[in-house]
Amino acid sequence: MNIKWSEKEKDYIRENAATMKDVDIADELTLIAGRVITLDAVRKVRQKMGIIKKPGRGVCGVVYDRSEAPHASNKNAEGADFSN
Repeated sequence: MNIKWSEKEKDYIRENAATMKDVDIADELTLIAGRVITLDAVRKVRQKMGIIKKPGRGVCGVVYDRSEAPHASNKNAEGADFSN
């Protein structure tokens, strides 16, 4: 069944993808929306929105394109310079 996602639900995913696991987002959205939202559904809509999570089990974080990084610096979170 295809889920019609509201902007409020998409905003929740957008705002929390960097700090929460997809399974936790699914659990919270299930409570908020009053319908069952699965891990796979959250993962699919997040990927369609272009939000890519960092790889690894239990790792919370988003991989940013250089042009979309939340900071203007050419350094990543660990301080390594990625400018060419």
